[in-house]
Amino acid sequence: MSVFAAKGDARDYLTMASATFLVFLSHSTITFLAVILRDLGLGEADIGLVVSAPLLPILAGMFWSGHLMERFGPLRVVRAGFVMILIAHLSLEVTVTSIRGVVLSRAFHGFGYGIFMPASMTYVKGKLRAERMVHPFGIYASMILMPNIVGPWIMENLYSALGLSGLFLLTALPSLAGNLLAQVPGAGRLPEVGGIHTGYGALLRMSSIRPLILTIFTVGLVYGIVPTIMSLYLKVNTIAMVYYFTPFTAALFTGRFLVMRLVERVPLKALVTTGFVLMGVSHLWLISFRTPPAAVLAGVVLGLGYSLEYPSLSVWISRRFDPEDRGKPVALLNMFFHAGIFITPLIGGWVMERFTPGTYLVFLVILALAAAAAMGKIRN
Repeated sequence: MSVFAAKGDARDYLTMASATFLVFLSHSTITFLAVILRDLGLGEADIGLVVSAPLLPILAGMFWSGHLMERFGPLRVVRAGFVMILIAHLSLEVTVTSIRGVVLSRAFHGFGYGIFMPASMTYVKGKLRAERMVHPFGIYASMILMPNIVGPWIMENLYSALGLSGLFLLTALPSLAGNLLAQVPGAGRLPEVGGIHTGYGALLRMSSIRPLILTIFTVGLVYGIVPTIMSLYLKVNTIAMVYYFTPFTAALFTGRFLVMRLVERVPLKALVTTGFVLMGVSHLWLISFRTPPAAVLAGVVLGLGYSLEYPSLSVWISRRFDPEDRGKPVALLNMFFHAGIFITPLIGGWVMERFTPGTYLVFLVILALAAAAAMGKIRN
């Protein structure tokens, strides 16, 4: 049986996946921003403030994404988010040397990302059969992170060769191509407007939803150091970023494309629990052995662990709703996930500056393993 719900859905799925990859190829280069800001004289706490600047705009964007999908449909919201992400990236060309300017650029980027994320997940899930959703949805979600295989490396080399002159204009070219490609897919069978319009408050009052929301928030906290301040941690320990980010993203790619296919019949709770254990072990290994080989292994283990988490939880919550009613539940899940991610640099930057670079990683190890132990109390 095909994984796609209707004729033409395969084309739309592949086109949207390609567009997402291109937009996030540009996005992935921002992982190197913490190093650039450090070269410009900012301390770890200020860098943490800048990197966490998208937090509130992301949450606001995700909040409004549910409402916008009800009015305009998910596809139009995806396209609007892509445009905002492109504009924000381009603006760094003139704002990166000003802390206020770079905070505004990152905040605008955050709002665009915020409205895009739930809309894209809702759109793609509408193209897939519910009983075959986990594996192809995991592949699509990996298009957001897979560019990290090359993105930070590209930015590191361009920065070394060119400095800041034209850096963000050049790295915005893939995003421009992705914006153009996103005009191709059609709305398909998923209703562009409609649904029961359940409020966020009502969703949070559902006893079957609250544990999943808390779980995805914890995933965001444990994983959040990777796209935000891991580059700074590696720099402090004189480890080239390629030793961590390339294995991490390669393992993520393998997990989403191969491992998820092999375990798609495994209960979602077991997949999430395993993911927490692997992420905790990865951080523990990186703390214990601060060498390039250790970074490679830690990246692989974290990539495999994280590859199980987000798609499993996203499908878990989506299965509780009809396709036309998934907009706000998916938006809510993403709100809490990204709250965890962007709280990380705000707290982690402060902790790293006042204690040791590994102190925050110790906390994340404890959190990940505690979350794995707590999964037994959540109902499937």
